[in-house]
Amino acid sequence: MVKVLHCADVHLDAPFVCGSASKSELRRNELLASFSKMMNYVKMNGIDLVLISGDLFESENVTRDTAALVQREFADNPRCRFVISPGNHDPYTSESVYAKLEFPKNVYIFKDTSVSCFSFEDINVDVYGYAFTSKELSYNPFKNVRPRSNSKINLLCAHGDLNASGSVSCPISVDDIRESGFDYVALGHIHLGHEIPEKANDTFYAYSGCLEGRDFGECGIKGAFYWEFEKDRCELTKAEYKKLRFCKRRYEIEKINVFGAKNMSDILPRVKACIEEKGYNRDTLLRVVLEGDVSPELVISNSAFSMLEDMVFYLEIKNKTRPFLNIESLENDPTIRGAFYEKLKPLLESEDENERALAYASLKYGLSALSGNNVVDY
Repeated sequence: MVKVLHCADVHLDAPFVCGSASKSELRRNELLASFSKMMNYVKMNGIDLVLISGDLFESENVTRDTAALVQREFADNPRCRFVISPGNHDPYTSESVYAKLEFPKNVYIFKDTSVSCFSFEDINVDVYGYAFTSKELSYNPFKNVRPRSNSKINLLCAHGDLNASGSVSCPISVDDIRESGFDYVALGHIHLGHEIPEKANDTFYAYSGCLEGRDFGECGIKGAFYWEFEKDRCELTKAEYKKLRFCKRRYEIEKINVFGAKNMSDILPRVKACIEEKGYNRDTLLRVVLEGDVSPELVISNSAFSMLEDMVFYLEIKNKTRPFLNIESLENDPTIRGAFYEKLKPLLESEDENERALAYASLKYGLSALSGNNVVDY
């Protein structure tokens, strides 16, 4: 039985934007810690082979200290083989960290856009792959490539863009995978990743996803795939997997309907209940999107949510509510409120979505101010 770990898109030293500068720096360090946590799992669980399907580094930002840490982690796992397929964010070039540093002997790096193979006879595994040599790769190098020995466990380490014809990040089709004849295609590039591997004919394939989410476009728990493979002659007799969590924190987005809210005391309990019900805690960076029609005099203040900030690591509020308008009342209002509405009415009925949104916001703040509310603290 061969134990394989598949990860990708680690993006070591990538910048984070997370509220304050101190939290952003903490997240960068937590990414390094998550990588070390994964390496410790490799050591403690006797992993035979680690496939890194591109973008291990963020080449434009990688520091000497980070590169040294990676070298140490690889060297501290001498039993394991690490196979790296450089991606579009860490392409193999003469100036890349891959070319400039001397990695331990148990590290195998693809260096060219043409497919090559690393053969590990003692575990009966052949690992195929290729490298980005610039930020773009407009074709699929493994199209029409087949394993040379069906008796081996044949793995492909591939950074590319699945179902994205015309992509400059190595466009891959499911047909390419189906016709490949590999036992497993370990994909990188798409950060969301698969929870359950797909299968095309006899070939398993999956994106592992990134190791740590970096923004609200990368929500959910992140980590890597662990596989156990066995092959008897030319037949794969065992292919079992599990998804492992290595991330320190996760990004999540929740949409909460606050229809009918008249003041903040109508909103805060709903947000608090959502956090509790979903089990979010200090491991969570949470964006709450408030939706629904609310009182036109309600101003949603960000500072009002400070009482909930300690429930999660980071809390961000997006206000997508709209004022519930009693049009008849405003149209017949002889006071300045009615005049204010009449002035905004053409924009409120505009075909331009941005104009309508601006008009609704102006109406909300204007009516609230006319009612004597403080609208500065938003």
